[in-house]
Amino acid sequence: MQRPRTTDLIRFSEALEILHADVEPATLFDRLSEATAHAIVAETACFDGFSPEGRIGHLGSFPEDTFMAATFPLLQQLLTQHPLFAEIFEHRRREPLRTSDFCRMPQFFRTALFNEFYRPVSLTHQLIVGFDVPGHGLITSALNRRHRDFSESERTVMSLLVPHFRTAVRHARTVAALRRPAAGKAVTLVPDPNLTRRELTVLGLLGQGLSDKEISRRCGISPRTVQNHLQNIYAKLGVTGRTAAVSWSLRLPA
Repeated sequence: MQRPRTTDLIRFSEALEILHADVEPATLFDRLSEATAHAIVAETACFDGFSPEGRIGHLGSFPEDTFMAATFPLLQQLLTQHPLFAEIFEHRRREPLRTSDFCRMPQFFRTALFNEFYRPVSLTHQLIVGFDVPGHGLITSALNRRHRDFSESERTVMSLLVPHFRTAVRHARTVAALRRPAAGKAVTLVPDPNLTRRELTVLGLLGQGLSDKEISRRCGISPRTVQNHLQNIYAKLGVTGRTAAVSWSLRLPA
């Protein structure tokens, strides 16, 4: 890989400050996304998790809510069309990879995956790295750009970030575990590292019995945005409704 430029290393150092500025599990993957997008300038950055069964979970992004959870069943359906699918999931390559390294871009632009998932948000080029965290499974970090590819130097910076990704995830899991209530103690909402700060706020208000309209008023957002947050929450927690979401967070039977 190409040696990073001085400017790349400066941005890398600044990104580490963002990444390690907090250990709050609730904001972990949004913070990782922001740090990655700062280190390697891109329109968006996102983190996704994959279960052993192949289920996709959207973990966080920068800017926040770049991708809606409601679109992820479509992504899962079309994922095998991605030029990097075989490299990351079948060959288990764990170095940063560019879409353009494995596919002519005009060919990618003709796929249903591009036209139905990426084209609506005007994203064309990607730099993706997959990494494994014990107890958390496979996680991917993806940088997305419009009409501009990633350089070899930027690929090197991405590889330098991966050990910090793993460390941050382990620390967040430890913090979340320490916050879980001991047996016999009062049960309170436990932040989940998969939820964004805004989603935790919405979930907390949901747990207080507030309606969508009341939540929108409290948060200063539209009822439709509240619905989007709720759909993201349900998808991330693997539940189907309001009661199940609150019960999951309270660690009570749904």
